[in-house]
Amino acid sequence: MEMQLKKEPLSYLEPVVCSGRELEQTQQIRLPEGMPDVGKVLGVWGQSVLRSKEWRSDGVSVSGGVLVWVLYAPEDGSRPRALDGWIGFQGKWDLPEGSPDGTVLVQPVIRSLDARSVSPRKLLVRVGLGVGCMALCPREAEYSLPRELPEDVRLRKENHSLRLYTEAGEKSFALEDSLSGEEGKIVSCTAQCLLTDRKVVGDKLAFRGSAEVQGLFLTEEGAPVSRHFTLPFSQLIQLEKAYGSAGEADLTLCVTDLETESDGEGNIRLKLGIAAQYALSDVTDIELLTDAYSPRREVKLSWDTVEVCAILDRRWETVTADTALPEDADNALDLFGMWEEPVWDRTEEGIRLEASGSAQLLYRQGEGLNAALLHWKGDREIPAREDAKFAVTAFQGLQPQPNPAAGQLTGGCTFLLTAFSGSGIPEVCGLELGELQPKQGDTPSLVLCRAGEQDLWTLAKAHGSTVEAIRAANQLEGAPEKGRMLLIPVE
Repeated sequence: MEMQLKKEPLSYLEPVVCSGRELEQTQQIRLPEGMPDVGKVLGVWGQSVLRSKEWRSDGVSVSGGVLVWVLYAPEDGSRPRALDGWIGFQGKWDLPEGSPDGTVLVQPVIRSLDARSVSPRKLLVRVGLGVGCMALCPREAEYSLPRELPEDVRLRKENHSLRLYTEAGEKSFALEDSLSGEEGKIVSCTAQCLLTDRKVVGDKLAFRGSAEVQGLFLTEEGAPVSRHFTLPFSQLIQLEKAYGSAGEADLTLCVTDLETESDGEGNIRLKLGIAAQYALSDVTDIELLTDAYSPRREVKLSWDTVEVCAILDRRWETVTADTALPEDADNALDLFGMWEEPVWDRTEEGIRLEASGSAQLLYRQGEGLNAALLHWKGDREIPAREDAKFAVTAFQGLQPQPNPAAGQLTGGCTFLLTAFSGSGIPEVCGLELGELQPKQGDTPSLVLCRAGEQDLWTLAKAHGSTVEAIRAANQLEGAPEKGRMLLIPVE
């Protein structure tokens, strides 16, 4: 007799794409009329900007660009000059066939940036860009629940608490402020969005942070002056449903627009567009049938797996490292940080994380200016499950910090390392019951057995008993000690 099992639906969002693209773009910038010929490139700055992202039938497409600023010393020996440009980029990720429309979370990060003169009137700018992408689409899974079964059939069930993505979206907002620009003309303006707090409260996602803006100005005499500005923000997002204490949010902040305009009074008006991309996860408890037997009849089991991409672990990891400053870098004027993609390798204990990056240091050298590119690399070991798949789902670079007294610069980054389940969860999906057999007259009612490696369920199944009966007969609360003699009541 075949027993029907009830199919219970399980809805969630699956990360069908969770990877990055490494892009390299070049652009020639021609000097405008009236600017002197290039003698030496002193420094180059960049700001990644996300313009659009689109979910198509054949894949995910994103586009944007990098605002670049170049500071150079003219060939005629006059004061330094600055010019700017735009370098566009596009990226595409394939989707599994038949993927329904979903949500895309994107984060572009500048890996490297340099500029050189190819002629007295022309500069070649090269940017290395890492574009991280997580595409989430709705999925439906099923797991089996037994209907009413005969009293002689014993069931073994296991509870699983699955952390699954449940919703995702985006909120755009803008920040505006007036930057004190009495120093003169602006050379560069970069912004880094930092999160200080995030909290899921019912059907709201609240988060706070700041845009850390670094501006480089040129005085009328041609002297570069660096200024730092902090633009705080606090935002609230309406969610699709209410969450309890288990609700958690992953947030990715991305610059979508950056405009500067002089007001004619020595101040710079800054307008900054930010996209807050979020993915909410929650815990769903499910009960799976993992074994069944009967002391009175044959029970045949059919097996299947519940295929869900569950979040096994989420942790923010910070990696820092020191590197030496140039000996003559006491008069540091400006720092511009860039970060490589974090990498990891499997070890016996878990995984080894490695992060690296670079910092462009602009400093005064005698009567002139010089720039140095400093590299840092750090690593750390963390425990991890062997069956897990890992991905960096959020990234936040730490602004490099110089320590001239120690002759060192500290670089680092913080990223959200997420471990996903790499295999399905086995379950019993069907039972076929044989005919009920009468109890044999010569069957013992009690069996004496020595406890070994087998658990109580396995002993009960082998001898036609129950876990409850074995516990009662031996006055057990937990697992029996290995080697102990056990009384096994036989039904």
